[in-house]
Amino acid sequence: MHAILCILLTACLHLTFSQECRQIITVCDESATGTGTRKGDKGDVGAPGKSGNKGSKGDVGPIGLQGASCSLGSLGSELLDKLAELESRIAPSSCSTSARSGRVVLSSGEEAVCDEGWTVFQRRLDGSVDFNQNWNMYRRGFGNMNGEFWLGLDRIYGLTKYKGCRLKIDLWDFEDNYAYAEYSSFSVADELNGFRLHVSGYNGTAGDSMGENGASNDGMQFSTKDRDQDVWSGGNCAVHTNGPFGGWWFRECGYSLLNSGWGRSTGTWSNIIWYHWKGDKEALKATTMKLRCD
Repeated sequence: MHAILCILLTACLHLTFSQECRQIITVCDESATGTGTRKGDKGDVGAPGKSGNKGSKGDVGPIGLQGASCSLGSLGSELLDKLAELESRIAPSSCSTSARSGRVVLSSGEEAVCDEGWTVFQRRLDGSVDFNQNWNMYRRGFGNMNGEFWLGLDRIYGLTKYKGCRLKIDLWDFEDNYAYAEYSSFSVADELNGFRLHVSGYNGTAGDSMGENGASNDGMQFSTKDRDQDVWSGGNCAVHTNGPFGGWWFRECGYSLLNSGWGRSTGTWSNIIWYHWKGDKEALKATTMKLRCD
């Protein structure tokens, strides 16, 4: 029975939607009420002949009704239980309902990178992806979910639109020292409002280089090399002379540069910076930005 269960579960894994697998199991069980034919019972033994002679063979009984042709019985119930467990693991509705970390296919069919219940929307690792992209690329998203990527402002807006969300930023320097910044309130407006950022409620070990300090990114619209929405009188922060700084919620130009060019700093305000942890001259090696909503 366990071998059959494994075969059926394996088959379900190859279905596009697990609901189809449920339908197959249900139809199979309901077919147990069907009728048909089966082998009849053995006929009666004939009457004995004369003494010493073998009696005549009795007639074969009539063909009976067919039993359940497909019913899985207790196996079907076990299969449905296993399938429910499988669905909860392979198709969570969001990262917050996923027990796994890494690249996950959600029940909506969208892919996401989950990290212990957080949805990752930005990751820098090794400079393999160019973050000096234009407005449309930052809006749609780019990169490789197995490595460096930006999820896309449209999806970040959609994720934070109706829910109370938090932001967590993980930071590593080139000596693999770690620090983090977490914000209790995080959301991004739609494109008509320039994907305006709301971020507040800092807690962490890296210092507040993004929220409610004098150079806050809170309340700022998103800027890219082809769309200047910062308030710096000297030009566009995304194409700063020390940059490129990549797309970001610049004010003028702020203390956080997480989409800047990758690499060790070659001067002041170069490469990936989180000012309140490492200052403006020491670049960071890796970053992860992720959100979690109620």
